[in-house]
Amino acid sequence: MHVTSDVVEKSDTSIDELIAEITAARTEVLVSVENLKSQFTGASLRQRGMNAVTGVFTDEFGGIKPKRAGIVAGVLVGVVGLKLLARRLR
Repeated sequence: MHVTSDVVEKSDTSIDELIAEITAARTEVLVSVENLKSQFTGASLRQRGMNAVTGVFTDEFGGIKPKRAGIVAGVLVGVVGLKLLARRLR
């Protein structure tokens, strides 16, 4: 009979531990879901896109990378020039 009471006490303790683990896991999942939701709002997606574009043209200190900015400027001048040339040939 003494053995049975030990098993029941251990069983009760393990049930309490399991409930605590499940509660902690549930809380962790809820926090993770909230973090994911906040990462995929319109504002956060826009901000990440702007950071990605800005990162292409700036160095780690925030300075502009002249070579990349020059390439983009050259492409823009070329496109505008081709459009003007196409208008004149019509």
